[in-house]
Amino acid sequence: MPGKIVKIYNDFNLNVRAKIIITLVSLFFLISTPEGHYYIFLLYFILSILIAIAFKANFPLLMKRTFLIFLFPLFISIFIPFTSRGNALFRLNINFINITITDNGITVFLTVILKSFISILILSSLVISTSDIELLNGLRKMHVPAILVTIIFVMYRYLFLIKEELYTGQLAIKSRIFQKSYRTFNKKLAFLSGNLLIKSLDRAENVYKSMESRGFDGNFYSIEKNSSTKKLNWSLTSCFVLITLSIKTIEFLKILA
Repeated sequence: MPGKIVKIYNDFNLNVRAKIIITLVSLFFLISTPEGHYYIFLLYFILSILIAIAFKANFPLLMKRTFLIFLFPLFISIFIPFTSRGNALFRLNINFINITITDNGITVFLTVILKSFISILILSSLVISTSDIELLNGLRKMHVPAILVTIIFVMYRYLFLIKEELYTGQLAIKSRIFQKSYRTFNKKLAFLSGNLLIKSLDRAENVYKSMESRGFDGNFYSIEKNSSTKKLNWSLTSCFVLITLSIKTIEFLKILA
């Protein structure tokens, strides 16, 4: 019996549209959850694990990427407990520095952290289990305007190009400037910024001409993996949507109680 379940799981593949719908619905209801409902966040975390299993995401890579990206919202939101109003839990007065941690600040901080982590986990499951061309093709099949899909593709592509050009520029500057000072550091940044701007304009024109010469019409075509039948795909999608609605119903019942 376990071997049969594993075989069914290995043969099953969700199509890209089902993955996008499950991701968007889960994120919408997760973000709408009020502050301090930690038991609801636990249910959403369990749901995110189920989504990762259904998407067949590589779990070691998923955990690595999730915790790496999670560092950004963690560092940004670390000041929330010191800036929110509420009942003071801790005060620290050192000359002109007055630090106050409030109960509302702690609640908002934990809510932001939990929402960020679960959202990144769900999005990482989608990105890891699906190629970029498949995602863009899925967006077009869901009738997202071609101009928006093209902008997303160009932004995604340019992230790697800018990173490559930035590294090349830094290497060129280090090989030509030997004296380190505040003045030379500012000159380095100004030179690097101007160089990136000029190269980005040239690269944008070259990319446009190359895409136009290849007959790019705003659509992305890809060969999808052997997905299961439409009926099975939409049945599983409906199950995930119903689970999300059930979590939201539990949340409303707890609020009204």
